[in-house]
Amino acid sequence: MNKVVLITGGVRNSGLSIARRFAREGYNVCITSRKERDAQETATRLAEEYGIRAAGYGLDLQDPKDIASVFARLEEAFGRVDALVCNSADLGIGQKALTVTPEEFDGVMNVNVRGNFFCCQEAAKRMCRQGGGAIVLIGSVHYKGAVHGRIAYATSKGAMASMVHNLAFELGEYGIRVNHVLPGAIRTDRWEGISPEEEARRRANWPLGIESTGEDIANAVYFLASDQAKTVTGAELAVDSGVLACLLNYKKGNE
Repeated sequence: MNKVVLITGGVRNSGLSIARRFAREGYNVCITSRKERDAQETATRLAEEYGIRAAGYGLDLQDPKDIASVFARLEEAFGRVDALVCNSADLGIGQKALTVTPEEFDGVMNVNVRGNFFCCQEAAKRMCRQGGGAIVLIGSVHYKGAVHGRIAYATSKGAMASMVHNLAFELGEYGIRVNHVLPGAIRTDRWEGISPEEEARRRANWPLGIESTGEDIANAVYFLASDQAKTVTGAELAVDSGVLACLLNYKKGNE
């Protein structure tokens, strides 16, 4: 029987790379997006390309009832969930300490902390009945330090790091492992259209001088979800080109 993975935010960027990585390993893949049509179309392509079963679901991470509904639909269709990857995030770009509004702050926290927690809870309930499973949360190097205009995002990622430790502690007795990938210096579609000079400026900040790809993130996630990491829980793995090993220049716009 093929294992089953659910990846939130699995239709583009590193989320799609993660979905492809699990599909290559023979997992049946379920993905979510805010738009169900996008998720379903991506799932269809994955199923055709890799010869696995795949499903796409619309998901509002700010609504615990919607989260519970998606897990119920997944369980009805696939019977189990062996791995959960919490990849979706509200990036909270441009939200500064002096100007962020309560609504903006709550929006970031409701997705990145509350929403991810209730995804973990729904997955863990099913994993307990199965005798185990693996959960991987996508955090950020931003919780270790500061950049301009990301106060709510960085705060949410710090809360997620604490969540990982506590979930690993409480769920370990049920055979459920919970770990944390910290991307940094990652290339996404937000890089589209930037100049070669801007690319060079960004790369100059990082010891390795090159950004991570979605495939780099996917490889780290798959390792932590797989039996290769069967005794790894409560851990964090930075995939960041050395960002955490240095201090960035105190310049607006470093990222």
